[in-house]
Amino acid sequence: MESSCNKEEIIHNDSWNILVVDDNNFIHVLFKEMLKDFKFEEKSINIISAFSTKEAMEILSKEKDIAVIFLDIFLDERDSGFKLSKYIREVLRNFTTRIILMTGKGTTKLREIAILNYDINGYEDKDNLFNDKLYIVLVSALRSYRDILHIDNNKKIMEQVVASSSKLLASDSLENFMSSTLCYLSSIINKCRGRKCSVNGLGALRSFDERTFSVVKGLGKYANGLGNKIMDTVSKEDFQLIKKVYRKKDYTITNNRYISYYNSSSGVEGIIFLEIDGDLSYVDRELLSVFNKNILAAFESLCLNKEIEKTQREILYLLGEATEARSEETGNHVKRVSEYCRILAEKYGLSKREIMLITMAAPIHDIGKVAIPDKILMKPGKLTPEEFDIVKTHTTIGYNILKHSNRDILKVAAIIAHEHHERYDGKGYPQGLKGEEIHIFGRIAAVADVFDALGSPRVYKKPWVIEDILNYFRQEKGKHFDPVLVDILFDNLDEFLEVKEKHKDESKFQITGHFE
Repeated sequence: MESSCNKEEIIHNDSWNILVVDDNNFIHVLFKEMLKDFKFEEKSINIISAFSTKEAMEILSKEKDIAVIFLDIFLDERDSGFKLSKYIREVLRNFTTRIILMTGKGTTKLREIAILNYDINGYEDKDNLFNDKLYIVLVSALRSYRDILHIDNNKKIMEQVVASSSKLLASDSLENFMSSTLCYLSSIINKCRGRKCSVNGLGALRSFDERTFSVVKGLGKYANGLGNKIMDTVSKEDFQLIKKVYRKKDYTITNNRYISYYNSSSGVEGIIFLEIDGDLSYVDRELLSVFNKNILAAFESLCLNKEIEKTQREILYLLGEATEARSEETGNHVKRVSEYCRILAEKYGLSKREIMLITMAAPIHDIGKVAIPDKILMKPGKLTPEEFDIVKTHTTIGYNILKHSNRDILKVAAIIAHEHHERYDGKGYPQGLKGEEIHIFGRIAAVADVFDALGSPRVYKKPWVIEDILNYFRQEKGKHFDPVLVDILFDNLDEFLEVKEKHKDESKFQITGHFE
């Protein structure tokens, strides 16, 4: 899974938006004059004016960040203020903005109707409001609006914590896990702060056989630190904090630092370090603490899955090597075929999971050979037609061994075992499938297996030189092999040759007269 940081920016205004809805221009002038120097929590007041219900509705449909509405009850017509407040709550579904109804000619009965039947937050006589109550009413409304936003924001952060935790479990590598964790933490911190802020950080890993932590992902000013030792990347002061966290095998959140240690039962250890522009509140730290526990659980789960995957891969390699050993072939053949399949699958555009499955399943493509008699399998001379028919049964035997498994890896292995000797022109075996009737796993394995077999020594032949192998693939393009896969082979030949060199065979076969 490739991960990238959330690009969403959190809107943060430097003023409180107050909507005044009144058909009397003098009321608007009074609000602006009385509140021109007023500040609440270091933010000034921005007055937005509407002189009719229609104008107010247009403003409210566009402007989402209005803290308080001062609304005249008798606007266009009698009770129009009531209708507009109902529209705000029931149609716009805006339950955050505080609504203060104003009247210059109200009655006690009207006040009771307003308070009991409408979702408003205040009902004020205009004379009293402008004489001595405006600041009290406004501050009370702004505090309420602020607290609602904070609760709503914390709810959204918790939702993101849950969603991010689930996504972390889907990481396909520890490197991507660390990258995703940094990005999710940065996004959560920004939401906690209520604005886009600078977050610099890094993720480092160490396996059980390594002495130091190495940076696998950097954020902000640490983006270019990949591959460096963690001690060479951060300041001395920050490194001391990291060492303290490592010794405690825990995490710490200070005013502007987040440092956490992760480990797994498989011996892999991780460090996340973040430096934050500004301070985090107590609630923000608690939210990050919750996410940290989820990260720790996801880290252990991923490491455990990787250990299981590694064990499965090793078992399949050993099984493949044991099969090849019966026919006097080197176990490196299955390693090379596995790597060739991986390259072909990647370049063909298969999904990451499909690439993983074919890479792990390919080593046992010839598992059916366990049932072929030694006198045929290890015969140094040319096989008779009857003997070759027996050899061909290894495809069906392998399929029958594997087909009953419910495990995806073995399901893929069954397909490969069955179809890696099919030909694109339909002249292969055992089913005579043609073109895309052959599963892509079978088509890929056919190219990988033949490419390696031609270049490897066998008891019955010398290894071919690379130019002869390439000529064969040119001749068999669209006949034996999928033409798209042949093009991929030629376009990425350097990678194939690197694999061939990396897993080359030790000299094992004596040159005899049995070579063809």
